[in-house]
Amino acid sequence: MSGLALSPPPSLPGHRTLVASAALVDPAPAASWQIRGPDRVRNPGPGDLVSSSRGSYRLLREVGRGAHGAVYEAIGSFDQRFALKLQIPAFRSYAEVYEQWRNEANRLLLLRHPNVVYLHDAFEHNYLFYMALEWCPWTLRDLLGNPLPSDLVIELLRQLLAATQYLHDNDIIHGDIHPGNVLLTNLNRPVAKLADFGISQDLQGKGFARPSVVHHAIMAPEVVAAGYTSRQSDLYQIGLLCFWMITGRAALDYAVPYPDLVRQVTEGVPRSRAEALGTPLGNIVAKMLRRREAYRYASAHEVWQDLQQIRDGCLR
Repeated sequence: MSGLALSPPPSLPGHRTLVASAALVDPAPAASWQIRGPDRVRNPGPGDLVSSSRGSYRLLREVGRGAHGAVYEAIGSFDQRFALKLQIPAFRSYAEVYEQWRNEANRLLLLRHPNVVYLHDAFEHNYLFYMALEWCPWTLRDLLGNPLPSDLVIELLRQLLAATQYLHDNDIIHGDIHPGNVLLTNLNRPVAKLADFGISQDLQGKGFARPSVVHHAIMAPEVVAAGYTSRQSDLYQIGLLCFWMITGRAALDYAVPYPDLVRQVTEGVPRSRAEALGTPLGNIVAKMLRRREAYRYASAHEVWQDLQQIRDGCLR
């Protein structure tokens, strides 16, 4: 077992004390897959035990998998439940996977917000990289398929917008806000948590960033047209989520060839469908889904100001 110390990331406003004391585990070894050969690096499975200097984690079951990562339900040394995220090599170099793991873990070390998933541990075990995250039993995907009540939609949006504003205030674009990355801790009174910062971008004082990975199902028009993403791109993705919550169906037709999907985005189909709802909430979503980000809301807080008026009107 080897632990990894995360190098200090650039300071973010209001987090200097946290960064100064945020070392997670032991100094990093000079390991590489070339030492053993990638064919000898075995991915774990249910029943396996992986360890860090902070304790051990028994894998129960795989609960999610993507191109570069897998997530397991796991039990810690004191019978705590965790979501254990593994960075999958996927034909990438040791250095590339290490860098992705380090960047995501450093961001999560900095981000302490009730609507951002909490990082408990980050370590290397048998040449593979792990993060132990707080356990959330559900995702927003579990609620989709039928229209949600307006008060529930507004409450979930409030939490997502609060988390997104927090990220943007710290010069971070999430870039990957979709139903599977919105975790839920309680279905009766849901608490939403933004997760998966694997492709998030540090703006470093700029207004936009060039993403290295684009998820076609949630790409904003500016990504299609010019290959960049901004704070307003996150708002576009939240607008797509909101339409889905309101109507029970996606704002884009995904069962089409890629060129047709691009055409829907560039022609503003999501905005048109939101406007067609003919409701105050639909109009807010339509503004988040405008094709040019300059005509969307300027911030997540600005979206919430309009949503408050709808919420307060419903309560009267």
